[in-house]
Amino acid sequence: MPRYLERTGFKNVSGAPGPFQDCNHTDDLMFPYLIKDPPMMSNFNAFMAGQLETRPPWHTTFPVRDMILAGAKTDDPSAVLLVDVGGGEGHDLASFHEAFPSAPGKLVLQDTPPVIDNIKHLDAAITRQKHDFFTSQPVRGARVYYFRTIFHDWPDVDCVEIMRQTAAAMTPGHSKLLIFEWVLPAKGTSLYPALLDINMMALLNGMERTEAQWIALLSQAGLKVVKFHRARADAEGLIEAELA
Repeated sequence: MPRYLERTGFKNVSGAPGPFQDCNHTDDLMFPYLIKDPPMMSNFNAFMAGQLETRPPWHTTFPVRDMILAGAKTDDPSAVLLVDVGGGEGHDLASFHEAFPSAPGKLVLQDTPPVIDNIKHLDAAITRQKHDFFTSQPVRGARVYYFRTIFHDWPDVDCVEIMRQTAAAMTPGHSKLLIFEWVLPAKGTSLYPALLDINMMALLNGMERTEAQWIALLSQAGLKVVKFHRARADAEGLIEAELA
């Protein structure tokens, strides 16, 4: 990466071709690159699942009952409670269902075809759906659209497009967008998220973001922050947003 940055005048990486494309002599972004190598993609998915095992579930850390369940539709059997967008093999959604088995509304797991096809075990209560989040969101009017560590994989322009596709499916006064990611301080960031920020730049042309950066992204997609929920300084937060 130092050689790449030297050639580009140490400019911030804002899109392809970035360090990953330069190092691997490819035009592919990291995820399309992995998809072409199924064993490597499977290993990546296993890594992502494994790193969740030692961390508390998001729904035990943040006020889920107030944010999600309190406003859920209880009189419509077709209503969708929670869509986990880009949710991998469904570990977060499965954990949510185990914690709230009687929660009203459907649970939908969305990811790309190779990821969905690779799922070995998933509760039958969770609907699997193949979806590219750069395209129109097929689930309309869900209570919550949940993204866990998705946006740090992408530069700003792509994040705004993903958010716009989601916002177009949201119902005013009912739907929420929940983003589980780091919310960095404007200065004095601790070591781990600072290193993660560099890692995202190197592999995905992405970044970790501050409150101001999150607010700017969401506003470009017609959304506004309701609250930045924080568990502690050395962990990810949960950004609660709705239509502006």
